[in-house]
Amino acid sequence: MSLSSAALRRPVATIAATLAVVLLGAVSLAQLPVSLLPDVTLPVLTIRTRYPGAAPAEVSRFVAQPIEEAIAATPGLVELRSASRSGEVTTTARFAWGTDMAATVLAVRERLDNARGRLPERAERPTVLTSDPGERPIAVLALTGPGDLRAIARTAEEVHARRLEQLAGVASVAVTGAPEDEVRVDVSPERLRALGLTPDDVARAIRDANAASPGGTVRRGQFRFAVRALTEFQSPGEIAEVPLGAGGARLRDVGTARLGLADPVTLVRLDGRPAVGLVVYKDAGANTVAVTREITATLRQLEAEFPDVRLTLVAAQAAFVSDALANLVQEIVLGGALSLLVILLVLRDARGALAIGLIVPLSVLVALVLLQWLGVSLNILSLGGLALGVGLLVDNAIVVTEATARHRADGMAPLDAALRACREVAAPLVAGTLTTILVFGPIVFVEGLAAALFRDLSLSVVTSLAASLVLALTVLPVLITARSARRTTLGAPASPTPLTRLGTRLADWYEHGMAWCLARPRAVAAAAVAALLVTALVVLRLPREILPAVNEGLVVASLRLPEGTSLEETTRQVARLEAAARDAGAAGLYARVGAASDEEVLAGVEPGGPNTAQLVLPAPRGDAAALAARLRAALPDLVQGALVLDLAGQSEFGALIGREGRLVRVEVGGPTLADAARAADSVRARLAALPGLADVRAGSAGAQPVVEVALERERLAQRGIGTGTVAAALAGGLGGTAAGDLRETDRRTPIRVRYDGTANEDLPATLATSVRGVSLGQLVRAEERRVASEVIRVDQRPVVPVEATVREGGTARAAAETRTLLESLPLPAGITWRVTGADDEQRRLTREFTLVALLAVALVYLVLAGEFASFTTPLLVILIVPLAAAGGLVALWLTGQSLNAVSLIGLVIMVGIADNDAVVKLDTIKRLRAEGVPLREAILRGGRLRLRAIAMTSVTTITGVLPLVLGLGAGGELYRPLAASVIGGSVSALLVTFFLLPTAYWVVERRREQGA
Repeated sequence: MSLSSAALRRPVATIAATLAVVLLGAVSLAQLPVSLLPDVTLPVLTIRTRYPGAAPAEVSRFVAQPIEEAIAATPGLVELRSASRSGEVTTTARFAWGTDMAATVLAVRERLDNARGRLPERAERPTVLTSDPGERPIAVLALTGPGDLRAIARTAEEVHARRLEQLAGVASVAVTGAPEDEVRVDVSPERLRALGLTPDDVARAIRDANAASPGGTVRRGQFRFAVRALTEFQSPGEIAEVPLGAGGARLRDVGTARLGLADPVTLVRLDGRPAVGLVVYKDAGANTVAVTREITATLRQLEAEFPDVRLTLVAAQAAFVSDALANLVQEIVLGGALSLLVILLVLRDARGALAIGLIVPLSVLVALVLLQWLGVSLNILSLGGLALGVGLLVDNAIVVTEATARHRADGMAPLDAALRACREVAAPLVAGTLTTILVFGPIVFVEGLAAALFRDLSLSVVTSLAASLVLALTVLPVLITARSARRTTLGAPASPTPLTRLGTRLADWYEHGMAWCLARPRAVAAAAVAALLVTALVVLRLPREILPAVNEGLVVASLRLPEGTSLEETTRQVARLEAAARDAGAAGLYARVGAASDEEVLAGVEPGGPNTAQLVLPAPRGDAAALAARLRAALPDLVQGALVLDLAGQSEFGALIGREGRLVRVEVGGPTLADAARAADSVRARLAALPGLADVRAGSAGAQPVVEVALERERLAQRGIGTGTVAAALAGGLGGTAAGDLRETDRRTPIRVRYDGTANEDLPATLATSVRGVSLGQLVRAEERRVASEVIRVDQRPVVPVEATVREGGTARAAAETRTLLESLPLPAGITWRVTGADDEQRRLTREFTLVALLAVALVYLVLAGEFASFTTPLLVILIVPLAAAGGLVALWLTGQSLNAVSLIGLVIMVGIADNDAVVKLDTIKRLRAEGVPLREAILRGGRLRLRAIAMTSVTTITGVLPLVLGLGAGGELYRPLAASVIGGSVSALLVTFFLLPTAYWVVERRREQGA
């Protein structure tokens, strides 16, 4: 007994099972986690190692190289990159996709432990960090108010951050831009010289007077009491009374001690005014929307409790997530409604159209149950797969309904008509659906970002299509036969209507066109070849990239001024950038000037320094590209190497396909870093002239002036002065020296001794410091030089990178133009270059999708061979049906889209749909021939019989994805190329299925008959 027969014989059980699925689907819909993207773990490890006080060259030589040598042989390692800066090195290890990262982390840590003995003693233990886009910040807040910024910062640290960290799903909250308290001991260099003291001597005296020590115990009879020694400072005023040496001088005689603010390392600004920032990070896998909802509720409570503190939500990932998912749901509903309208117009039967329309929500609910079982979340890709499947889900139902209508029109009873229709179309429908599913199956063999992202989309399409096939062969016949017996036909009214006459006329035109094609097969073949050539030309003109750019309505601006630029000057340039953004209509401008917080560094942000800044600029009317263009035009001096504008935004999607996904990088090597740097400057100047590139700049910090202080060792030996004493005197005069902490109830305030006024960080004043009766200038010699402030190593060789963002034309074209330019650029001997960046991933993706296509073709061919019991007919389908993708490629070109992973998925889907239609049509032709109908008559009659069903499936496919091609709302740019390729491919698939395939079948079968 077939599945359809069992369903028709037990309709109540069929409906009950369907209702059970509806219930399970509703439960799954409520329980499925909601996020922007699937859970993607990048195969990247970051190793941070601190080496305090070391210059970049020493850090590279003594820390970076041993670490690289230790992990270079780790299995699966693809690229090793390190950036050595003053006092630290960041090593990034990129592994092949599919690598077991849990085991790799353990292996890397073991190798680093074994190499610990090769690192300098002052180097800290290396820290291994994993890369997870799901741990990106989900909210950025700014706190302002009329009061003191220090009081606002204390409230943010002690109340706001702690309350937010208590929420489920929140991993951490970073407080940035908070002023730090400091007890500043400002001493006069002249008075210290008169006493023969240095700032380090003062700091030592303060530490000795502030020592914490136990007081012991006192015994009284049978009791023992603890003695508390009040040896620590209770207030800054006590520090001024600290004695300095045996001469009776006190600290108040040479300087002052007061509670103040430490020199800032990070500043936060909101619309140009000082603020305190809160950056909220979520746990990996947490529901972004639910966590943000809890954050919003908590913020409302905090606003009520602290009315003087103004909370501004600068950026919230949940807004983009909610908008993107809501838009997809709307497009699913709209696409389904359009498809249902088309079915209603063609069938002219409301109840029959409604029966077909029910297949869509039922298939989606079944798919949701399966997706929950497979561990798939509701995200922009899984929902996109369901939106894409709306037009496909009714295809099987249309074929079954159309076949049933024909048999009922011939006078058969409803039950018999449905049974015969299901037996007639079940095999081709199963084969056609299986070929479509097999097109997606081989995507599991693709590795990389695209495969990790589109696994959910593929599973959504596969599960919904499989569900639609089962429902079309079980539930749909029950719904059709359960209709009123008063209607004896389905979709065949007694009196002709204008739509009926139009359909008949179109069928006559098709039959005449098919007869013309059978009479002129060479002309049809010539037209196919011409279409193939045009498609090839279009493919050559299409830009290529990994994934399309998605507009989140934000511009993230990264500013990096020359090394050595003060925080004050960086703030001034940030103010220029803010003014330009305000002139363009932007508001709510958030800026972080200076060093990044530890949480930001863990999330992948560069550590930064006084010369760096990052701004989050909401675009007016959500047009990030227009805002970026206005900023580039208003600040031409910053654009030339200092400013980078990223349109990808702050979300997980921006983390995955942001600037790195649209980057061209040239790595220049040479005999020395100086030679490579000079060559890199020439490369940068030439790249700036390419129209397809923007934000061309050096990928590493350039050289900076430094003052090297060498010791006069003979004089030191003569006077018995140690090098540590000299180093401490230098540090005390140039920036100050730490002198312990002032401990309060729950806080520790650092104490720092420094020269007062402008003498601090003044080299001549420091060299005049007296060390045991001798001026420091007699014990050292100072020389100013320029040295590299950052050393970049790639695959264990030093390079100087030059980076540029692809503005237009795609990454493939930009990389090709860059290679052409560099090949014509005369460079000195010994200079090497390599173009890397997003183009490498795009090339690898193209190779793997080619493998997927070949594997899918082989599997589809074997399925069709089993269906048609022939090796010739499936070969004909395999050779001709891929031409259905021609319309999709032309549509991409006409709509200005690129060839990327999303559009390739659409083309693959389109080929699968064309396969499905071809199988149904050829099965009908072969069945007619088995009944004794001549070849030519079988082709003409089979085409006419399947004309309405195939046309309806194509039209419903187009209407189902039509809302997606408009790309409206958040995240719409992601699906625009996919929808364009599906719509264009549907048109070309109609032509291929209607005319080209039958003509080719006619030629092959006629020659076979003649040969026989």
